[in-house]
Amino acid sequence: MMEYLDARGRDGGARKYRVMMIDGEIYPLHLAISGNWKVHYFTSDMADRPDHRQEELAFLSDMRGVLGNKAMTGLAAIRDALGLDYAGVDFGLGRNGDVLLFEANATMVIATPDSDPRWAYRRNAIATAIDAVVALIKARAIGAEKAAPAADQMAG
Repeated sequence: MMEYLDARGRDGGARKYRVMMIDGEIYPLHLAISGNWKVHYFTSDMADRPDHRQEELAFLSDMRGVLGNKAMTGLAAIRDALGLDYAGVDFGLGRNGDVLLFEANATMVIATPDSDPRWAYRRNAIATAIDAVVALIKARAIGAEKAAPAADQMAG
């Protein structure tokens, strides 16, 4: 049996935050708010609720300010425990500021929102995360190129 983690805000809406951990940095990706405890962005109330989109904008613009130091410390601990170059973490916040971990894995997708103007506020955060992934891939590719000649010399 799994324990229910209460991630409802003061308004009763359940919240699911997603951050991406890319090359040691933590990037905010989205906040979904729903009346249902099982929150997915695409089934949440975000499209129809300007107040929810405003709350998501605050998270994307000032992750530390919204989550608080306790949650940021918890996310850093998750990042360090995972030890991955790329990972996504879905979580809620307990009333005491604890991170309520829902899921963490290396296969979360960074989905670009459609062209609807309602999602314009999300584009910068998503572009920043994608740019970090591209930089990670380039850095690893350059590192592999530099290591390859040394390995070839040792083999020859």
